[in-house]
Amino acid sequence: MSMNGIDISNHQAGLNLAKVPCDFVICKATEGTGFVDRYCDGWIQKALQLGKKVGVYHFATGGSSGVAEADFFYKNIKGYVGKAILVLDWEANAVNRGVAYAKAFLDRIYQLTGVKPLIYMSNSVVHAYDWSSVVNADYGLWNAGYYAGYETMGYNPNAPLYGGTGKWKACALYQYTSSGRLSGWNGNLDLNVFYGDRAAWDKYAGTAGAVSSDPDGDVRSGGTMQERKNESGDVTYQAHVRGLGFLESRCDGHMAGSTDQNRRVEAMKVGLKSGAYMDIMVHLKGIGDKLYKNVRENIVVGTTDQKRRMEAFKIITEEILRYRAHNKTYGWGAWVSQGEWAGVRGKGKQMEAFQIYKPMFLVRGHVQSAGWGGYVGDMETVGTTGKGKRLEALQFDPLDEVIECSAHIQGEGWVHYGVITKDTVIGTVGQADRLECLRFKGNFEFRVHIQGSGWTDWTEADGIATLGTTGQALRIEAIQFRRK
Repeated sequence: MSMNGIDISNHQAGLNLAKVPCDFVICKATEGTGFVDRYCDGWIQKALQLGKKVGVYHFATGGSSGVAEADFFYKNIKGYVGKAILVLDWEANAVNRGVAYAKAFLDRIYQLTGVKPLIYMSNSVVHAYDWSSVVNADYGLWNAGYYAGYETMGYNPNAPLYGGTGKWKACALYQYTSSGRLSGWNGNLDLNVFYGDRAAWDKYAGTAGAVSSDPDGDVRSGGTMQERKNESGDVTYQAHVRGLGFLESRCDGHMAGSTDQNRRVEAMKVGLKSGAYMDIMVHLKGIGDKLYKNVRENIVVGTTDQKRRMEAFKIITEEILRYRAHNKTYGWGAWVSQGEWAGVRGKGKQMEAFQIYKPMFLVRGHVQSAGWGGYVGDMETVGTTGKGKRLEALQFDPLDEVIECSAHIQGEGWVHYGVITKDTVIGTVGQADRLECLRFKGNFEFRVHIQGSGWTDWTEADGIATLGTTGQALRIEAIQFRRK
């Protein structure tokens, strides 16, 4: 089964869709990063009233970036998402920008909408470039090739496919003439055949489970998306997010998922390099707490294709791990240790991102008037900022790391601690003396927050470099560590 239709723009101003026969209409919506076709919305609304299938396209200029053009397109057509097929019109000057520019546009629209757009191009462009990356990402083709040249004709759903489809096995749409003539319009029209029925059109448009009908609301543009490259480490993990499926694997504290795009995490995969035994409990919409035992890297924890948000999780393992979650409206929660919940349970707030890492060491700080804090990992902040409180002492659990330390302490000057153990207290407790300067030797970098000047630059713990001040009566207020 197939359907016949037209694609139109401001060049067909005045066309009355009630008088022109078509099963579908695809309208130009935008061009570049500044042009909006003022006729588009009127035609789309009329077509929907008439029960016709619709699509919208963006004419790329190649004048900025694929992402910038995609963002402009989305800004102006987001109300059609879930109703219209989305299309990148790839011709004219844009073609010279190459495949990567086009794919950046397609990827960005998919990221923003959860709908995979089509790409329109002439048959010559189909064969002039290697479109493997676009094909492998499952973006469909709208092929333009005029088998009869510019001969005037009406609809021909059996038009012979001009020139083949290159890397694609087939095309979804075929524009076979720009010299079409139909009743109700006194001029040439682009005529097209769609190789499918209305249900197939809806699948391309994302109508089934469209973003606008999602129980967690609309996906938003902006925000932050995780890095789109695979990594592995001591702990490797993936997020299955709304509309995009499983994203690339992240590791060792890097963010998995997104923030401020209203994309829920629906499932996760977690693997430990050591192979240690691990259970994960998650809190899922409509299910509540669910335990997954003996989790390995390829085991799916959570659900997919059910529009079921994950709200919180906890990890139980013999490894020492730290992890946290980002929840809608709550933002990032505190880092927690295995056996503790990360996220927000029972509040109906989707988890949008998470981080997990195996710390190099654990450390805690003794802060003015607050006393000892809990042990945290090497990726977290020890102490306070913006409260005017001195950091008075540090204590490490080195785990398997060898750490040496010297500290300049108010009233005492430099104290050399050598290789520290779990029992070493760096600084003083109960004497109201500030830590003023620190020197470390170990396989990490560190920085300190100094009274009146804020954070220093990251510095290698080489046993020589010092951070802080001496002889100036300035307190260290906080300290951070990170891997080299």
